[in-house]
Amino acid sequence: MDDRGNVNDIRAELATLVCKRGVGLGGLTHPQRELALAVAAHALPLGASASESEVNLALKQALLAEARFLDTDHVELRRWLVDIGWWQRDGFGRAYRRTAEDELRPALQAIDAALAGLDLPAWIGERLTEHRTQGEARRAAWAPRDSEEAND
Repeated sequence: MDDRGNVNDIRAELATLVCKRGVGLGGLTHPQRELALAVAAHALPLGASASESEVNLALKQALLAEARFLDTDHVELRRWLVDIGWWQRDGFGRAYRRTAEDELRPALQAIDAALAGLDLPAWIGERLTEHRTQGEARRAAWAPRDSEEAND
């Protein structure tokens, strides 16, 4: 692949990102931003062309679901997707399409390949469930200590 590492490394990095809240795109490194935007890029199916209003609706839905870790609005998100190269816009700004894999830059191709075959919303849901379960286990491990200290 590229300097990002293998499929498992890319997925692990994405899993860390999607478990956060309030992630601002401007505060991410460029490679992290490319990865975070990959989630939103999948809101538009490959091969489909969509109007700006259709794209806006798809991005609003993504921000309520799989891309809810991002702290942005659909307009900023749409611009980032085009600027980074995940999406292409026609010369009039009326039609959008997801960039085909063979047209992506190598770094984006590596991310796209790592996410290929995943049901991204389901995969993200599983990562969030794992994260929540691990947090609950950590809290439960501390609960007996807290009650013992209260009794001392």
